[in-house]
Amino acid sequence: MTLTTTVPLPAPLELPPGHQRDDADPAVLARAVRHLAAQRKWTALAWPELVEALEALGRTDVPLSRLTEGHVDALRIHAQAGTTPSAGCLYGVWASRSRGTGIRAGRTDAGWHLEGTLRFASGAGLLDRALVPVWLDDETSVLLDVAVRDWPVDDSAWQTSAMRLSHSHTIHLDHDVPDEDAMQVGDAGFYLGRPGFFPGGVGVAAVWVGGGARVADLVRQHVGDALPSPAVQLRLGHLRTELVTAAAAVAAAAVRLDSGDVPPEGLQALATETRAVVGAAVRRLLDQARAVAGPAGLAFDGPLTHAVDDLDLYVRQQSTDGDALFLGGLR
Repeated sequence: MTLTTTVPLPAPLELPPGHQRDDADPAVLARAVRHLAAQRKWTALAWPELVEALEALGRTDVPLSRLTEGHVDALRIHAQAGTTPSAGCLYGVWASRSRGTGIRAGRTDAGWHLEGTLRFASGAGLLDRALVPVWLDDETSVLLDVAVRDWPVDDSAWQTSAMRLSHSHTIHLDHDVPDEDAMQVGDAGFYLGRPGFFPGGVGVAAVWVGGGARVADLVRQHVGDALPSPAVQLRLGHLRTELVTAAAAVAAAAVRLDSGDVPPEGLQALATETRAVVGAAVRRLLDQARAVAGPAGLAFDGPLTHAVDDLDLYVRQQSTDGDALFLGGLR
């Protein structure tokens, strides 16, 4: 049972036959990501088509959408740089600098020396390669396409069951990487300076919208076909309104990005507004979903409570105060 709205939302993508949503095996997850990624030609999509595909992805499964969005982002970054990803490889983008973490880098005779800590490295232990911004000094970064299959993974820090299947673990590095395992993508400063950097936030927001649609679908299944009580009907109405708000914001941003009429200096504002609107709407949607489910639903309805918890953690990567501070300072 899926929720229909006046703002059209795409149907979920297809999961691999026999896929079990609670299977945390890296090989199973990698197979599912490859299956999802193969259903669209991601680098050829214009913005309206891209956000629709990302919404469909989010509506399919929240942790898998996080993993697949990272792969898609890496492919599109390669396309923006005019470089070619390694054939057949599963990618991610590991760019978090949470709490001052990140990777320092220096050239060696045969490659790179990488040192530091990566947090929120989604897909750690199951990806083949990742795009990793590394810092030559406090001001200068380069983007490396690195083989990460054998990198050490610290899974001890993750203390919540939310987004457990995204394998967003921590990686500590202090070793050399030969040139055959690392390719520079773009010039110095390319990753942060490229025109697609800020619009990438609109793509993530589209996945949040899809995740909100998945939660709404599961809430409808939980309620069933019987006419809900006025109290539940009220919550469903609020939930529907928040989903439409989030979807409309992403759709409007996609049209503007596709039109090409947003100047480079306006891209950050557009992406931040979109992310802020969608993030706030999705958090309110989750509040309504919890109210409908009640303690029994959250305790006993596994698919619903997992989707709620996963999406809640995923959307919290948006800094509400940071975005509001930036937007409030615009003239």
